[in-house]
Amino acid sequence: MSLINSRGMFLGSAAAAFCAPAAALPFAAVCFGLQGALAALHLAAFATRPSQTGQSSSSKVTDLFFSVHIAAHDEPPELVLATLRTLACQVDAPSFEVIVLDNNTVEVDRWQPVQEACRSLGFRFYHEMGVQGAKAGALNIALQRTSRAATHVVILDADYQVDARFLSRAALALRDLPSDFLQFPQAYRQAEGAAAGLALELADYFERHARQADGADAMLLTGTLSVIRYDALAEVGGWSSASLTEDAELGLRLQRSGYRGRLVDEVVGRGLLPLDLPGLKQQRYRWAAGNITTLLSSLTGLPARKALHVGSQLTAWSNFSLPLAAMLIGGGLAAALGDASPSLIALLSIASAGMLIVYLSTLLPLLRPALQKESVGKGTMAAALATRVAMILPSAQGTIDGILGTAGQFRRTSKDAKPLAGAVDLTLPFLAVCGLVLICAPDVPAFAKLAAILLALPLPLSIATQAMLSDYRISIQPE
Repeated sequence: MSLINSRGMFLGSAAAAFCAPAAALPFAAVCFGLQGALAALHLAAFATRPSQTGQSSSSKVTDLFFSVHIAAHDEPPELVLATLRTLACQVDAPSFEVIVLDNNTVEVDRWQPVQEACRSLGFRFYHEMGVQGAKAGALNIALQRTSRAATHVVILDADYQVDARFLSRAALALRDLPSDFLQFPQAYRQAEGAAAGLALELADYFERHARQADGADAMLLTGTLSVIRYDALAEVGGWSSASLTEDAELGLRLQRSGYRGRLVDEVVGRGLLPLDLPGLKQQRYRWAAGNITTLLSSLTGLPARKALHVGSQLTAWSNFSLPLAAMLIGGGLAAALGDASPSLIALLSIASAGMLIVYLSTLLPLLRPALQKESVGKGTMAAALATRVAMILPSAQGTIDGILGTAGQFRRTSKDAKPLAGAVDLTLPFLAVCGLVLICAPDVPAFAKLAAILLALPLPLSIATQAMLSDYRISIQPE
């Protein structure tokens, strides 16, 4: 991988702040401005009023035929079988087919039981090796093999078990809402107890960004429980692997082509949370990096209001804490060694204020449910806040790598009950140690010491998040 990535930027920013704070000052100001712009963007999107007018889309609902596509790669067969059984039990559904496209799974005992189940259920199964483009590539193969009778393509992740009326509810929504594609919210099984905070943190996207986007006729796709008009999907060229978030990228292309999407704010299926901290971090990194890549592909052709809400969705997981933290560390160490130049003080002021904005803009929105009528327990809220802090670093890494084009290849979030990966990597202890050093150093300004506390927080809160995920793993073992 190129050295010009998030890690290289971190080291370079820290070194510049330590050796030449005057030269690093403009970069610190840019990062501060970008973080402030993100906060302003989300605030502006939240402040706008819904404007859905109910005007007609190009979609004509006649006789519906759903083609349900499931892309699977090296999934536990019992996980996929449970999903298929829920599709086999649909009530009052229009005509539909199910296509399972298993791609690049080497071990026969991982895909053959799924093939046998599909045969008995009347579903279609394909096992393909050498598929390029990860999930997007697999979905394009499924699209090529879709029945000519299909009016809509339904995307379902392999771990999502749907309600018996999922397809009938989708059909009703297509008749009631003027839309070319629909998105149902993602939700999670057994998301109570230790997992309640995790689920609340993840639900913030749909509670805040997706609802506001729906009101502004700017809804994107999120990759599962999606219903897309077949000819619209074909007209925009199918799925693309140019972004790690092929779902959001497709949603943007559909919006730019004049197609309308709607959020159907009803839980109709539940999947699994990531099973350990590395899995959760990998997922968050992918979301941040992929969405930034999609954002940079251009919002040309979108009205200003729609572009605002599309931008808000695509930056929902983004932050610029990585370079800000690096300059806080480098500048703080220089101050601890006796540098009290005006340029260093200005650098530390900007980096400290930027870190504060990162925390405020990511944590305050999560407090909104507790301040509204619906009650959220203190323990659940604390767990959600802990998870959000634990995800600040991978979100920042994804943001920077997405901008630099160094995000790498798509990696699925494992839903396998394999031995746990390590709970933390060396970055978090490093940040915590640097934070403690700055707090204890006598010549570091007081405001920088306060900001240094924010450097140390992710380590203990990541450990707490790992403990919650471990409890969640235990709770789903019977499945």
